[in-house]
Amino acid sequence: MEAVYFSTAEAAEYLGLSESYLAKLRMGTLAEPGPRYLRVGQRAIRYRRTDLDSWMDSKSSDGNFQNVGSC
Repeated sequence: MEAVYFSTAEAAEYLGLSESYLAKLRMGTLAEPGPRYLRVGQRAIRYRRTDLDSWMDSKSSDGNFQNVGSC
């Protein structure tokens, strides 16, 4: 199977997220880790579709949601 690579803009559209949110995940400024990515050269970032799918699958709820800190 041939790997499919997305630019940041394409990955954001595929995931339904903003490009800036993906950038924040890459930079580690958020508490949660983002999807795996590849740096091509000094500036180009690419995401494998399989890595995006795996990351989204890891966000699945198991149905045991607990709202901590609510009254």
